[in-house]
Amino acid sequence: MPIRLATQSIGDALVASLRERILTDQISVGAPLTEASVSTDYDVARQTAKAAIERLVGEGLLERTAHRSARVPELDEARVRDLYFARGVVEVRAYQLLAKRRLLTEEVGRAHKVFRAAASGTDVASIVQTDVEFHRALIDSLESERLSRAHRLIINENRLCLAQVQNAHLLGPEEITREHEGILAAIRDGDPLRAGELGQQHLEHAERKLLTHLQG
Repeated sequence: MPIRLATQSIGDALVASLRERILTDQISVGAPLTEASVSTDYDVARQTAKAAIERLVGEGLLERTAHRSARVPELDEARVRDLYFARGVVEVRAYQLLAKRRLLTEEVGRAHKVFRAAASGTDVASIVQTDVEFHRALIDSLESERLSRAHRLIINENRLCLAQVQNAHLLGPEEITREHEGILAAIRDGDPLRAGELGQQHLEHAERKLLTHLQG
């Protein structure tokens, strides 16, 4: 029986369903995800399946090498360290700039509330997505199109790390919420040094937990 899609455009619904299956480990790391299999599983056209796979490749949730089907990339130590390093370069400086301006937009406030609501549940895909949207809202507050684009590329791929942290129960959503609130408080208080420090600690905490898990 075909897998049912949510009520939205077929392409968007397909991407959302595949994304959720990747983030919740229903699509295994390294297993090929082909246009034919997606087309059959969801009863959609091959072109629709191809477009969905390409979107997820663009998001960093799938990777494709020459003459091979798309696959969920393996999270090894080098990939994890580089992803968190790249996030830190962008986010820590951004939080310092936001604190210098004491800039907290309504969008950031809404994103925090949405994440806090998701954190009270057990839906991994929702927790990961709202976490990503919270950090995106902070970066977008600086109103730099290029900075936002660079950050979106990095954090989209970082969702694989965030999902693994939640799937393996390495860091509770409530603790993540408290760390977010610390960053927000430092920005609100106009303390750039503290905002940067808390932003770096937030990333290092998750990175350390995930690396220990991968090495164990």
